[in-house]
Amino acid sequence: MASTKERAIKQVGYVAITTLVFLAFNWVNELLFIQFEQSNGINWVFIPAGIRLLATLLFGFAGFVGLLLASFYLNFHHFVFPDAFRALSGAMAGAGGPYLAYLFAKHWFDLQPRLGGLTVQRLLFTGVLCGLMSPVFHHALLWVQTGLVDWLALTAMIVGDIVGILIVLSLAKGLLALSDRFGPAARIKTRWTPRGPSDPYDP
Repeated sequence: MASTKERAIKQVGYVAITTLVFLAFNWVNELLFIQFEQSNGINWVFIPAGIRLLATLLFGFAGFVGLLLASFYLNFHHFVFPDAFRALSGAMAGAGGPYLAYLFAKHWFDLQPRLGGLTVQRLLFTGVLCGLMSPVFHHALLWVQTGLVDWLALTAMIVGDIVGILIVLSLAKGLLALSDRFGPAARIKTRWTPRGPSDPYDP
């Protein structure tokens, strides 16, 4: 019973972390790249897209829920959309696309904790897949509503998402590698590994 409660608390924590980090990165993106904005909510450089995929890769369904909550908040209280359908569909596409990409990566690449199993090539493939899925999903829903496709907005969204995803995932993969190599556990392991007779003494 306690283990179930602990798992539930951990999942809620993942949801909260995802929501807050995504909102923070959206603020940073608007601060740094507002000049690249193509239209309301669409940017040629969109770093939060990387948080979308990273959250689902690390947290799974909890990441999806956190993204959905953050997207609902932004689309209904920050960005200005002409109707509720566009705000709702944008939130669903923004959270659903990365989660589907995560499921594909988990199935195809035997995804492991801390992004294990994701080589540079697999990381690139997963990032591009996610960068395509969310914008295409979003504009497909708009096409159902209006019968029109804004090709410039679709292109800007795809480019912005892929650029943001590759930036964030590359940094995350590098930080995790550094953590594994130079973190406390690695230092302890190195310190207490038996040395040969010719090895110099390491105080």
